[in-house]
Amino acid sequence: MKYKYNPFRPNSPVFKGMFVGRDREIERIDEILFQTKHGNPTHILIIGERGIGKSSLLLVTNYFAKGEITFSKEQHNFLTVQISVNNKMNIIDFAKKLYNALERELKKQSKSYLFLKETWNFIKRLEVAGTSIKNGHSEIDSTVDDFIYSISDTVKKIASGKSLVETGLKKEKDGIVILIDEADSASKDLNIGTFIKNLTEFLVLEDNNKVLFALAGLPSLRDILRDSHESSLRLFEEFKLKPLSKSEVSQVIRKGIEEYNEKYPDDQLQIENGALNDIYLFSEGYPHFVQQIGYSTLQVNDDNLISKEDVEKGVMGKGGAIDLIGDRYYKDLFYDKINVDSYREILIIMAQNWNQWIKKEEIKKNFKGKKSTLDNGLKALKDRNIILTKKGSRGYYRLQWASFAFWIKYYSQFRSNI
Repeated sequence: MKYKYNPFRPNSPVFKGMFVGRDREIERIDEILFQTKHGNPTHILIIGERGIGKSSLLLVTNYFAKGEITFSKEQHNFLTVQISVNNKMNIIDFAKKLYNALERELKKQSKSYLFLKETWNFIKRLEVAGTSIKNGHSEIDSTVDDFIYSISDTVKKIASGKSLVETGLKKEKDGIVILIDEADSASKDLNIGTFIKNLTEFLVLEDNNKVLFALAGLPSLRDILRDSHESSLRLFEEFKLKPLSKSEVSQVIRKGIEEYNEKYPDDQLQIENGALNDIYLFSEGYPHFVQQIGYSTLQVNDDNLISKEDVEKGVMGKGGAIDLIGDRYYKDLFYDKINVDSYREILIIMAQNWNQWIKKEEIKKNFKGKKSTLDNGLKALKDRNIILTKKGSRGYYRLQWASFAFWIKYYSQFRSNI
C-alpha cells in the first residue's frame, strides 16, 4: 500500500498557513495587542461550541502576539505563554504553572533568564511548604499577593529597555500574553475571574498594565467567570465564533490541496466543484469537521481527482469522518453520560431542530414514552448540561451545541446502532 501525505489536521489546532476566515476577529485581536503594548488591554474571551475553531484562533493569537505573522504594519513582540487548567487546580497550582511556562519561554530567548527566580522567589517557598499552604486562607491570600507582584515585576523587567542587560533579551517585550485553552474546565478553587480582576486593577495602579489574558472555552466559561466575580466579564471582549461560510470552507480545502501539490509537483491533486459543495454541506461550516472530512476524503481518493463520491465515502464509510467525529466528541455524551434509551430518544427528536429552541409540547408529540419519563429525561439532560432551558420562557429547550445535533442527525440516518 502506498501512503500519501495528508495536509488536513483534524486532531490539532490549524496552523497559520491553513487558517481561513475570522477576519473581523483577527483585526480586533491585532488592535487589542497594540493597545496592550500601550498599557490599555482588553482581555479576550473566545467562546464557541466544540469543533468551531476556538483553539485555532487562540493559536493564531499566539502567532500575532509573538510577531511571527502580522495583520497590519505593527509587528508585535510579546512574551507569550499557554497554560492548561483543570477542575482540580487552585490558584497556587496556577502560579507554579505560569512560572514554569515563563521560565521555559525565556530560556529560548535569553541567557540571563535566571532573574525570574529572584522575581518569583515565593515559588520556592510554595515548593517547600507543599500542600499544607492550601489549607489556610491567610496563606493563600498572601500567596495571591506575591503572585500578582511577581507578574508585575516581570513585566517591568522585560518591557523596559533599561533591563535588557539583566534579562538577556535582545529587544524589550511589549508585555505578556497568557493564553488558556479549554478555560471552561477551570475549578471554582482557581477563582480565575477574581484573580484576573485583582491583577488588572493592581497593574493599572502600578502604571504597568501590559498583561493580556486570552481565554477560549465553551459557552459555560461565561458562567465560570461571573461566578468567580460578577464584574470580571467586563474586563473581556467576547468573540463568539460561528461556522465558516461556504467560500471559507472552499478556501480551507483548496489551501490543503495547494500544500499537497507543492510537495508532489508531479502528482497534482484536483477537486470537483460538486465535491467542495458537499464538504460544506456535510461540515455545516464547522472548522474541525472541515478538517476531518478533508482528511478522510483524501484517504479514500485513489485517482487524484476528488469527487462527490470520494466525499460521501470519506464521510459515511466505516471509520470515516462521521465515526471519528463522534468518537472524539459525542459518543461519551450520548452513551456513557446517558444510560436510558428514552433520554437518547429525546435528543434525537431535539436534533431535528438543530440547536434551536423547541417547545416541550413539540418533543412530546414525537416521544413514545410516558409523560413522567419525558419529564425525568429533560431534567436529567439539563442537569448534565447537555440541553439548555430558555431563561424567562418556561418549557423551552435546546441542545447545547449545534455540532452535537449535526452528529446525532447524520449518525442516526446512516448508522443503525444509535
